[in-house]
Amino acid sequence: MASARAVAMFYLVVFVTVSFFPNHTWASKSQAAIEKDEVMEHCKFNIRKGAHWPFEPSHACCQVVTRSVNLLAICNAFTAADLAQISLERRAAVTRWCGNALHEGDNCAGYIVHF
Repeated sequence: MASARAVAMFYLVVFVTVSFFPNHTWASKSQAAIEKDEVMEHCKFNIRKGAHWPFEPSHACCQVVTRSVNLLAICNAFTAADLAQISLERRAAVTRWCGNALHEGDNCAGYIVHF
């Protein structure tokens, strides 16, 4: 009887825990999503659609870009809402300007990088 209660309690705890964290995200963002948010915040004036050329990214923007380990993972983390606001061509140019460039031929969220 006691073990049946313990098993039932265990399954109840698991059910409640899983229901609070849909899609098993466990309430944490991936590193790429965190870095993508930093890019969107610190580089927004350089990568937004309609921004003027030429440009020089801010120091804060370049810090985010040079600190990034997996630039393609950040590209894949862009949402449809992000992509509606930014220019992927400008995103590629910013990575190059800051010294941590996407490589020629990389596919960044559908944009094929070329310099």
